[in-house]
Amino acid sequence: MNSNGFIRGLMAKDYSREKFLLHVADVIERQLKEWSEVYEVMVMKLVNYEFVVKMDNRYYEVVISEKELDTLQATAPFALDRFVWKELEKQGIEIVRGYGDYIERVM
Repeated sequence: MNSNGFIRGLMAKDYSREKFLLHVADVIERQLKEWSEVYEVMVMKLVNYEFVVKMDNRYYEVVISEKELDTLQATAPFALDRFVWKELEKQGIEIVRGYGDYIERVM
């Protein structure tokens, strides 16, 4: 999967918090599905945002507060992606390299 930093920068500046999070969730899900079709990504808004990745019967969860999301969105175009990927990696999702430049740009 390829990525464009210029376009992502515009999205980070112009998209609302939720729209940007949903876009990042879609990109992460597409990347995961390149590795295996069994992955699913869900985003829920409770007290905080709950970013959930399902793989078969296993769930990986990343909790992001509104303030954290605002900070990440304002920091850099791929800061939110990097945060989510690092949290997922800590929980055991293996990050596979060599599928376009998205992972290389993010990590």
